[in-house]
Amino acid sequence: MIETERLLLREYTLNDFDAFYEILSDPETMRHYPAPFDADRTRRWIEWNLENYAQYGFGLWAVVLKEIGEFIGDCGLTLQVIDGETLPEIGYHIHKKYWRRGYAKEAARAVRDWAFLNTKYDALYSYMKYTNEGSWRTAMANGMRKVKEYPDPKNMISYAFAIPREEWEKRRIMERFPGIGCAWTNAAGGESAEYYGAADREKHIKVDENTIFPACSISKFVTAICVMKLHEQKMIDIDKPVNDFLRRWKLLTPEGKESGAPVRALLCHTAGIQDGEEGFFGLRRGDPEISLTDILKGKTAYNNRPARAEKPQGTAFEYSDAGYCVLQLMLEEVMGQGFDGIAQELVFDPLRMENTFFASVDRIAHFENRMATGYDDRGLPIPGRFPLVPDLAASGLWSTPKELLTLAKEFIKALQGESTLLQQKTAQEMVRPVDRFPWVGLGLLIDGNDTLMSQGWGENGQCVMKMNFRTNQAAVVMTNQNPGVDQKESGIEWLADSKVK
Repeated sequence: MIETERLLLREYTLNDFDAFYEILSDPETMRHYPAPFDADRTRRWIEWNLENYAQYGFGLWAVVLKEIGEFIGDCGLTLQVIDGETLPEIGYHIHKKYWRRGYAKEAARAVRDWAFLNTKYDALYSYMKYTNEGSWRTAMANGMRKVKEYPDPKNMISYAFAIPREEWEKRRIMERFPGIGCAWTNAAGGESAEYYGAADREKHIKVDENTIFPACSISKFVTAICVMKLHEQKMIDIDKPVNDFLRRWKLLTPEGKESGAPVRALLCHTAGIQDGEEGFFGLRRGDPEISLTDILKGKTAYNNRPARAEKPQGTAFEYSDAGYCVLQLMLEEVMGQGFDGIAQELVFDPLRMENTFFASVDRIAHFENRMATGYDDRGLPIPGRFPLVPDLAASGLWSTPKELLTLAKEFIKALQGESTLLQQKTAQEMVRPVDRFPWVGLGLLIDGNDTLMSQGWGENGQCVMKMNFRTNQAAVVMTNQNPGVDQKESGIEWLADSKVK
């Protein structure tokens, strides 16, 4: 029914009687109970759980070692009277020969997660006799905190521990990622930040305010701002074909003709450009250098599909890193310098974002000692600590949560006509829903009536930025692992939403 790394939790059967009686009749195991169980009490205990399964869909489940199939105890959810209230309680019994191996904590954690995912309870509890130090330490290890101490006819004094659903959501995210940094601002403009876990587990380096995380596709939001600033200066017209601003390479149709897709279409992923299968992934530091034009021509395994306008402009939303490579090339040719320097000049320097950069080789050398080590979807460190990302405009951004929060706040100010970074009409153009695709703007996503979002997900991290332009709240969450699931399932979007209410 529930499976963990080492355990299987399944429903009891009457055939479990002998193995369970051995546990419940042992005086040492039951020393915190009024007395060990006799055979009749053990049989009634099993029957009570069978009734719970039928009535509630849960109870105490048999705990079995997966490797050898041995029954070692029970753990599950039951309704218990705790200081006069009937509350959902996580309890367990583990055979004494398997104590101090973490099985109780592993099973209780699995039950905790199952209960929050499959019931509507707002909090879960564990209670025990005040002398049962092992049980209250297990409760604390699973995120519970002591909420009451009360006289109990059975236990003399009982301790009750609890974990609210919101705390569980937060803790589940913390357990998923090696390291997390988050920063947010409230409606009054006050800023807060929290940091958890490891920037490098192997070196025991903790995440703090100086840790620089991969921002992945939040890069596209910064790239869009760069494009729009040049649009303001009339160096680029976003409604003209991108080919008007390209020299070394041209965006073609499958028939080999020049595409008429405007810059605007690339910003909102409607230019018909499709990325190659498994593209934009897996390049390692020390691998041979790949040029931007090699990426666009599809000459390397990093992107094995030439960038072409394969569908008519505006007919389909095709999220495309290659499309932002085209924008990077355009910016470099218009400005006559490398993309990392362009972003520095147009965005980072004006906002005094001193720990934010696009990861060219030179900038990596300068910041490397503070860049978070990345971990893949199995939890293993990326060879070389983090991948090489030649498509800077699409996914090469690194920053801290506080500095990305600075950018988010400035963009909200721009929407209100109070920014020196962008004109109000420019910011408003960026958040205007695209025809036929109302969830997307220029370089960002539109999440409902009043919330904007930019998010990133790469092989060494996942992140999200939320901005509410009606309440002036913003939140940024950054991590250093690929969780293997999207931002909603991994929980970091929930964490950002919990700060932007």
